[in-house]
Amino acid sequence: MDIREPTPSGPVLVLAPFGRDAGVVCSALRDVGLHASEQPSLSALVANLNDAAAAVVAEEALVHEHRGAVAHWIANQPPWSDFPFVLLTLRTGNNGPALTELIDLLGHVTVLERPLAATSLKSAVLAAVRGRRRQRQAEQYLGQLKQLADTLERRVEERTEQLSEANKRLRDEMVERERTEVALRQAQKMEAVGQLTGGIAHDFNNLLMAIIGNLELIARRVEDERIQRYVRNAMHGAQRGAKLVGQLLTFSRKQHLAPEPVDVNQLVGTVAEMLSRTLGASIRVDVVTHKNLWPALVDVTQLELMLLNLAINARDAMPDGGLLTIKTNVLHGVPEDLQAELRPGEYVSIAVKDTGTGMPPDVLARAFDPFFTTKEPGKGTGLGLSQVYGFARQSGGAVKIESELGRGTVVRILLPRSTEAVVGHEDRQSGTPRVGAKEHILVVDDDAGVLETTRSMLDDLGYQAIAADNLEAALATISHQAVDLAIIDLAMPGVSGLDVGLELQRRQPGLPVVYCSGYPDLIEETGKRMNGSMLLSKPFSSRELSGKLDAMLHTRTN
Repeated sequence: MDIREPTPSGPVLVLAPFGRDAGVVCSALRDVGLHASEQPSLSALVANLNDAAAAVVAEEALVHEHRGAVAHWIANQPPWSDFPFVLLTLRTGNNGPALTELIDLLGHVTVLERPLAATSLKSAVLAAVRGRRRQRQAEQYLGQLKQLADTLERRVEERTEQLSEANKRLRDEMVERERTEVALRQAQKMEAVGQLTGGIAHDFNNLLMAIIGNLELIARRVEDERIQRYVRNAMHGAQRGAKLVGQLLTFSRKQHLAPEPVDVNQLVGTVAEMLSRTLGASIRVDVVTHKNLWPALVDVTQLELMLLNLAINARDAMPDGGLLTIKTNVLHGVPEDLQAELRPGEYVSIAVKDTGTGMPPDVLARAFDPFFTTKEPGKGTGLGLSQVYGFARQSGGAVKIESELGRGTVVRILLPRSTEAVVGHEDRQSGTPRVGAKEHILVVDDDAGVLETTRSMLDDLGYQAIAADNLEAALATISHQAVDLAIIDLAMPGVSGLDVGLELQRRQPGLPVVYCSGYPDLIEETGKRMNGSMLLSKPFSSRELSGKLDAMLHTRTN
């Protein structure tokens, strides 16, 4: 019977140190195609076990040599390995205990008694070789499984990292969305109040125009000191009303601003000097300026007013005195928490910090709300911080407030950097309005009170005023009389002030026209379409009216 099998990887080690057993066994194994390798000693056999397919060992080889090395090798096999041994024993009755000991030593062992039958030897060794081959296959499978497990673990780690990054992006997006929603709600709230404010501004300014103009006329015509005092008190109230409208318009971002390059450090120093004299001895004013501060593109008058508002708020928050610090700085980029509000670019920062009572979170959340105040009735309008907010937003910047109860408040105004140099300004305040030379001035306004007041102011300034309350009356006037200048209200029913001015100039070419309005949107929109020197905002004083007319008539004569 042919039981030949393919030669496995690795030899079959044969250790039989006495007699002819080693040669006979090797010859029999070669007959079935196995690579048999005779070993000179037990130590040589142990040294070659790692690469062998099986081992045939005579009992006497283990009895007469030290077995510690083979015991150590067997005990330290890999988990997949159970090396097969074929043990050749002598047929005696006295080797029972010793044989049991050898079987325990070798573990995976097949015992054959001598004299050997060749078929039994070949069959036992081939079975051992097949078993070792399957162990080697198991080793490969285990290696592949370990490789797959490592790959899977690496992929799990990569996927976990991707999920972690995705979760982080999601959290960041949620935070950004929440911040954007809060900013949107704030902007919508501000816009709603702003629309209301802008809507009533025109009518309110017309009322103030009539009040202030007539008070000026009364003041010039009476000498009684008591009446003059009444007039001054009334004028003070009217001017406060005009200031209140200005605050509302600034809050609603509808105030007409004249941005220009401003030396903020110089302005802060001037404001701080004024505050040191007015806030009282219990409040110390400190200024910390950035050495190389850029100019800011801002309306200088409004910025000064905003700083005064913040200083007054800080004073009220420090009833027992404290430190007010105004600090300037530069920002080379937009802070992360303001990226939804500001365009990318460089900004000038002005921080007003106090050591006062601070604000609890619920008050801080409403700090910019219009008409919100924690002061006693009559102590404040609630427009201070909302006015600062509107001014900063209209100027292309932003405002940020930080406060903690008991640890003070800091308000930072961020304004766009100007790339142009600061230009010095001369004081243009004039003492007495210029007296006209009886020039004929046509006034066109649908509000009877404003029309009469403006006409009286012009007469008082030395001009000859002609009043018209609509386009037809204005056209009828110039059809039979030439006029030197026309003052036209921009907002009239049925026809715009611009259309009135264009029609008058068509009838009388070269006619100078001054457009006026108490509605800031019209002033701003008209200013984009024509020379701003032709515009006059209501309410205006006699001095402002005289200065505008003088400039327009002087330009015409030149």
